[in-house]
Amino acid sequence: MTRAKLKSETPKFYEMDGALRAYSNRSIVLAGIMGLVALIAVAGFLFVRMEPPTVIRIGSNGQATVISPYRNAKAHMLPALLGSRSAAAAPDEYEKEAFITSFLARYLNYDSHTLSQNWADAINQMTVNLRRTALADMEKSDTVGKLEQEQASSTFKLNHIEQDKVEPLVYTAFGVRTVRTLNSNQESIDQLVEEFHIRLVNVDRSAENPSGLLVGDYWSKQIEGEKRDAVLAGGPFSGNGPSPAEGSNQP
Repeated sequence: MTRAKLKSETPKFYEMDGALRAYSNRSIVLAGIMGLVALIAVAGFLFVRMEPPTVIRIGSNGQATVISPYRNAKAHMLPALLGSRSAAAAPDEYEKEAFITSFLARYLNYDSHTLSQNWADAINQMTVNLRRTALADMEKSDTVGKLEQEQASSTFKLNHIEQDKVEPLVYTAFGVRTVRTLNSNQESIDQLVEEFHIRLVNVDRSAENPSGLLVGDYWSKQIEGEKRDAVLAGGPFSGNGPSPAEGSNQP
């Protein structure tokens, strides 16, 4: 019986490539996992590339806040400290002076090719009522047509900006403007030293107006005497501006 039992049993043996098959199966599983990780990484990269840039602003008190058109959607992905940005937060002094510098550069730097675009950009920085007044004055006096006919150009160099001691949104800027005109093939060059009065208005920040500022009032006048010499020398001084009736809102 023992011999018959031994003959009926299946003989035991080992496959020669069993270890290779085990390593192969393990490699297939690992390759599948790594392929899935790579697919997730590529999807995340595409998602990040399609997102608008995140701008983190550091306030004067050291508070870090997020400035972004989609800051509400990003708030849950960032720390609460960075996501608590209010659309009505007032701009600081650096933002105000940068806004004034940008406005004056657009309004007072032009030539026959850039006049229309520069003035359109500057007028868009004004409040609606000031914009209407400026456009009505330009249309009435045909300012753009005359400047284009004379092939006028203006180059402005800002000297400095002073904040009013009483009104925090009122500023006085001083600068030198070189105006060139051409009449009957004769070029004339005028160097104007001017004082600019600018009153700002706070508005809600948006993607179209990230600074949260508009120009509510603007006028200018030429200055003479010691003030003129100080501006030409490039040194700051304390200027006392005239009343709006003495100035002009045209460049």
